[in-house]
Amino acid sequence: MSRFSGALQLTDLDDFITPSQECIKPVEIKKKPGSKTGAKIQIQADDYFQIEEDGSAQKLQKVEITLADCLACSGCITSAESVLISKQSEAELRDVLEANKKLKIVNGDGRSNDIQIVIVSLSIQPILSLAVRYNLKPDECAAKLCQYFKQLGADMVVDMTTADDLAILEAQKEFIRRYRATHSDGVKNILPMLASSCPVELEQMLMKDNISLDTLENGKFTQPWNSLTEEIVPSLVKHIGSGSGGYADHIFKYAANDLFGEDCDHLEYKSVRNPDFKEVILEKNGEVVLRFAIANGFRNIQNLVQKLKRGKSQYHYVEVMACPSGCLNGGAQIRPKEGRSVKDLLLEIEKLYDSLPTHSPESNKVVKELYDSWLQGEDSDKCSLVLHTQYHAVEKTTNALNIKW
Repeated sequence: MSRFSGALQLTDLDDFITPSQECIKPVEIKKKPGSKTGAKIQIQADDYFQIEEDGSAQKLQKVEITLADCLACSGCITSAESVLISKQSEAELRDVLEANKKLKIVNGDGRSNDIQIVIVSLSIQPILSLAVRYNLKPDECAAKLCQYFKQLGADMVVDMTTADDLAILEAQKEFIRRYRATHSDGVKNILPMLASSCPVELEQMLMKDNISLDTLENGKFTQPWNSLTEEIVPSLVKHIGSGSGGYADHIFKYAANDLFGEDCDHLEYKSVRNPDFKEVILEKNGEVVLRFAIANGFRNIQNLVQKLKRGKSQYHYVEVMACPSGCLNGGAQIRPKEGRSVKDLLLEIEKLYDSLPTHSPESNKVVKELYDSWLQGEDSDKCSLVLHTQYHAVEKTTNALNIKW
């Protein structure tokens, strides 16, 4: 039987996390009419009360930080992360584009070592979000975004299909290596394997430039792979699985076939405690041999991290996204207009996503050519160097000024 109260169990269903001591989000405190200075604050068991001069007590309102506040704030990140974010910001992009324009005017032919090549990559989620806002077809919306960034001065505008395919194929092979190392060689602490991604915001740039997609002409994606193969993958496609890239579905099916010879045409996910945390398993001879999960939202991520810290997680792979319902409802997506609910907007975006043609990474001939001609074959040293990275913990520096007394 659970030792937690019913109220505590209910609060675990939402997506709210109490701010940590590092949270610096400024909160506007509205002063009530008639309030005076010099009042005393009385702390009781569960609440704070303001004691007025006449002896009356007034319960104080609690300060709350919402999910929207967190997604729009970078206050709690480390200084190392803040540098990375500032170098990938809209302001930095505009500065580079403006500097390039000036250099091209000075040099005439545009040739200069100081000119930076600007490549804009568009993921499917913000394209669909803008398509719904401007009532455009996905391909038409993508074409107008291509034109917009080329007008700004971008040298190339590419879609993410080939990059997504490479990421999925490499993730499939990496999972197999980790799983076999865990079960055959006894290597510890390399599972579960986690996957996450995040698109960037476009609506703010369009608003600053006072541009409506309706008025833009259509442009075209840059196809840097034309010299490799004649086949061009359709620009806007979807992968099987979630609207966050479908990593869990692809890797589960690949692992089931490669490790156990099972063909899983359709995966049935089971919700665990709430709709934003769901899992799928593969059983062999009554034993669970694969346990995958999709965890969306801060609350579910927090629960997952706590289990990982205690060594209680049974999952082999988790697709993790900070935003509730995943990337199609991402923090960088356009918010609904007044009078329209977030749920209705998400349903329309999901419907548009489902209408896209399904694409298989294994069928992408461009990816095969890239492996052969650029990466020196699959599983090569260059492939590992170019397509993989490593993460290291950033230790906090001790500063007397930061000590909480």
